[in-house]
Amino acid sequence: MKLLHTFLLISISLFTTIACQSHKNTQKTIVKSDTLDLGYMYWANDFTPFGFGSRYSLIILGTVTQIENPTEVSEDDIYTSVEGHIVIEEVILDSKSHDRNMNSIGNISTDCFEGTNLSKGDQVLIFCVSYEGDYAITGKQSIIKIPAKNKRYITSIKKYINASYDPTVIEKDIDLWREVAVGNALENYIKEYREYHKN
Repeated sequence: MKLLHTFLLISISLFTTIACQSHKNTQKTIVKSDTLDLGYMYWANDFTPFGFGSRYSLIILGTVTQIENPTEVSEDDIYTSVEGHIVIEEVILDSKSHDRNMNSIGNISTDCFEGTNLSKGDQVLIFCVSYEGDYAITGKQSIIKIPAKNKRYITSIKKYINASYDPTVIEKDIDLWREVAVGNALENYIKEYREYHKN
């Protein structure tokens, strides 16, 4: 009888501990439901992640969740608005230069998807700049589709940023970036960078 009583006490203690721990874990979970609406600098559509002047305020790894149909374009429209939505997987760079709490933002929307050839489920890197007091994107060259679960692109871009945007530190990654259509931009930037710093 005494053994049964001891066993019951231990069982109750274990159940209470597990329940409390489970409650603590639930408390720590943050639902990132806010959406960041990115402005579109359509006139800077030729910008790439690599080059003089390419200094980013926000870099995000995400997955495309939806691309809407193009809106009707009138003769006065300068560009075709194609709205897209991206769920954030990782904030790679946050300059905190604007009043945005990226800890609460879980999604991005922007209307710069014309000509990107992206579709639902694609993993992308998004490069954002500062513009008129908020974050903005310079167009399709700043939303780069990368192979899913390929961490080499993230490692490369972090190395580049940590080196104060010195492209020579990722020279060995030219072929890697060439696979996602910006390798030539990186190669040209390295040449320009070396020429500039030679003087």
